[in-house]
Amino acid sequence: MKVTERNNVRIAGKPDAAQTILFAHGFGTDQTAWHDVAQAFAGDYRLVLFDIVGANEHTVRYFDARKYNRLPVFAEDILDIMDELQLRDVIFFGHSVGGMTGTLAAIEEPDWFSRLVLLNASPRYMNDTDYTGGFDKDTLESIFEQMGSNYHAWASGFAPVAMQNPGRPHLALSFARTLSAMRPDVALATARVIFYSDHRTDIERLMQPTLLIQGKYDLVVPPQATHYLHNHIPDARLDFIDSEGHFPHISDAEDVISSIRSFLN
Repeated sequence: MKVTERNNVRIAGKPDAAQTILFAHGFGTDQTAWHDVAQAFAGDYRLVLFDIVGANEHTVRYFDARKYNRLPVFAEDILDIMDELQLRDVIFFGHSVGGMTGTLAAIEEPDWFSRLVLLNASPRYMNDTDYTGGFDKDTLESIFEQMGSNYHAWASGFAPVAMQNPGRPHLALSFARTLSAMRPDVALATARVIFYSDHRTDIERLMQPTLLIQGKYDLVVPPQATHYLHNHIPDARLDFIDSEGHFPHISDAEDVISSIRSFLN
């Protein structure tokens, strides 16, 4: 089995570019979530996009809950892609959990990455003593119960809450479609892994220059979690943008692109 098939890898942009951007999407979306941002960099960089295993019909056949039971396994998939394509000196863009899996991959193979851009990422989603992740255990268990009892109803209700932007309902509908494309049991298993993960002690080992982009209004990742990243990643820059919801690369792509260009230049 080729890794490029397992993760539905797509290569775009400038084929002979000196540097590659690797994109990792978050839970409930797929590589198409990066469309507007990817287009902005297609003229100057080689682009590599992929779907995480279990995200959709292209990759679900490779999902095994016994294997994909912790975030470092998803990070190993990123390294597999980079190894198969011989990608080095890569600029990494990651949204939400995609950002944290990329962080773990960069810690594992630091020489393969030059810079990281993390959008609305979090080291831990559950609250802890002196730490605000956004969710308590009872809330998470209630979410998982709803996902297990009627996944598609839950997805339809969760999409507008996570996307926010009530004046642009098409954004929530688009997210609901990709979220509903996940097989319910796979979505539940993956959500448990994500929301119970804790990588606060790992992020201190990320040495690459890192841009943290965070929307000001995100019900999934509160600003306290982003400030935690900023305070514990050794070479991090934090850029809050005037964005609502958990998906600024979809809802406010121009602001995200502007922030990234400033960082890369």
